[in-house]
Amino acid sequence: MANFNTNQTRHLYVATAIDANVDTIGDIAVKSVESGEFFFSYKNADGIIVRSDTIKPENVVSLKKTTADQMATPLMMQTVTVDSGLTLSSYVGKAFDLTITIQHYGDFNPNSTRTFVASVVGDASNTASATAFHKALAIAIAKAMPKGDEGYPYFKVFSNGSEVTRNTAASDVTGSASGVVLVQAPQKWVRGKLTGEPVPFIVSSKLSVSNDEDIAWAGVVSAVSNISNNTVIPANHVLADLEYFSLGERGEYGRGLSAKYSEEPAYLINPASGKYSCLSIEYFWAGGAENVQKSPRLIQVVAPETVSDDIVSTLYTTVQAAISGSGSGSGSGA
Repeated sequence: MANFNTNQTRHLYVATAIDANVDTIGDIAVKSVESGEFFFSYKNADGIIVRSDTIKPENVVSLKKTTADQMATPLMMQTVTVDSGLTLSSYVGKAFDLTITIQHYGDFNPNSTRTFVASVVGDASNTASATAFHKALAIAIAKAMPKGDEGYPYFKVFSNGSEVTRNTAASDVTGSASGVVLVQAPQKWVRGKLTGEPVPFIVSSKLSVSNDEDIAWAGVVSAVSNISNNTVIPANHVLADLEYFSLGERGEYGRGLSAKYSEEPAYLINPASGKYSCLSIEYFWAGGAENVQKSPRLIQVVAPETVSDDIVSTLYTTVQAAISGSGSGSGSGA
């Protein structure tokens, strides 16, 4: 499961509309009392109307809205090119080995690894030019790469802008003088269990030029991916996991930890549909006498991100007005 934390109290509301009547599942509204304090009224996935704490505007520590794009996970790419200083035709019959080490194999430990080697044996065809060599390299990597757990590839191979897989015919692959691009790929996601996060990988090269000398023949440049449709992983899965986590915070039975009493909660985030943005309100509760310690609380509202009805932006403006009206400032921290 994705890693989250709670500092005393953390609640998540998944809103689909702002409606003062709160009569439909997913409806949310900001309401206030005469003293100027405000709270959220909300109809949850079970059709039950609930409400948040009553929040004193002066106790708000931070107010922040985060867009879907800001929460997306960027994918990294590594561009592999043959060293321009090598005369490829001088190495006919030699094996150009590219070693790729997958990190975080099966867990989050970088020392948990899986390694494989892709080799290109130089011949008259693939050493004719850097473009021809890169074509052969892309095919070799795609064929050598393990299928990954549950059939999910650890990364994708691109040659001249097109993806190359183990099933791609050689005649359909075109090389590029710019090299071969390896892009992280999303892994399997299961709500509350598997995060689907991409895994990092390390690339190194070796060319045996004599019995006692090996050289690194490849240049490797790492950067954020710019391959169309392979630049980010949308935040939907992370937010769906956060919904799972937050419901579990209200009772462990919601996470299935107690088989006898567990139940499957009703979820409102559809990870396969649209984008979601998030409103985060950090505040504290403090009482009198021995209860003067500030007890930190966090409320988050996740809602579909649309141009015509941006729920999070509207709620942000409403809460900001409530805070400003009280004479206190609002922060923009995380």
